[in-house]
Amino acid sequence: MRVKPSFAAILLVLGSMTASIAVTWAADGICATPEPTEAVSLAGLDRHGDLLLADGRTVRLVGLAPRQNDAERERFTAQLTRWQGQAFRLVPLGGADRWGRLPARLLATEGATDPFAGQPDLTAALLAGGAALRLAEPGLAACNELWRKAEPRPIAAGPQNRSPASAQGGFAAVAFPAIDGHDAAAMKAQAGRIVVVEGRIAAVGERAQRTYLNFERRRGAGGSIVLSRALWRELQRSGWTAATLTGKRVRVRGVVEGRDSLLIEAETRSALELID
Repeated sequence: MRVKPSFAAILLVLGSMTASIAVTWAADGICATPEPTEAVSLAGLDRHGDLLLADGRTVRLVGLAPRQNDAERERFTAQLTRWQGQAFRLVPLGGADRWGRLPARLLATEGATDPFAGQPDLTAALLAGGAALRLAEPGLAACNELWRKAEPRPIAAGPQNRSPASAQGGFAAVAFPAIDGHDAAAMKAQAGRIVVVEGRIAAVGERAQRTYLNFERRRGAGGSIVLSRALWRELQRSGWTAATLTGKRVRVRGVVEGRDSLLIEAETRSALELID
């Protein structure tokens, strides 16, 4: 998969994802499959690491974060090979992006015998096997929830915590480690990367355009989750208030950014999870 090393480039990727899906896909309620779907065959990966169909088209499989290093690319490639040559139903979710990739889901063909080991689509099957990191897709709330349930639960980073392996469709699934939001150095080391960050909210800062969920009260001592005004209002309607969040443990995934590399912006509701 095409991956740019800078934060600005990752924003371009995320922006193109939002725009392409918005063309044809409204916010969903049940992750429904439009009819008719198109029959396709998976040929493998192209030289950039994107899914290649037998007809020559490339696909960006929605719900997955770009692979950001060699280890992630190798794990993704190794697990995708088990589906190479198989037929699928293609569900396009917008027009081609700036690299010519079609954002889409890949579903099992009619009558197929559970090719995804109980998962609803190829995205979920790859997540269940730890082949990639999940990334919430704007406008696909119900699908985001399906994909969230499919992936192994992230574990806290640290030498005392090893990624547990579990059986997922005949191979070992390894959970991705979460970054400690209270550890400023750990956050800064992930600058510009899409990661999972976890921590307990020490304070909530509500501003006119942004709300900050701070893992530490002292500025610079830890990371902060950044919420747009629209997303904060959506969370408030579901009971997420400054009073109820303080002291709660929260998990978020997104790009580590900001001048001090201590901010991580939640793009959608599905990027956040209240742990306790």
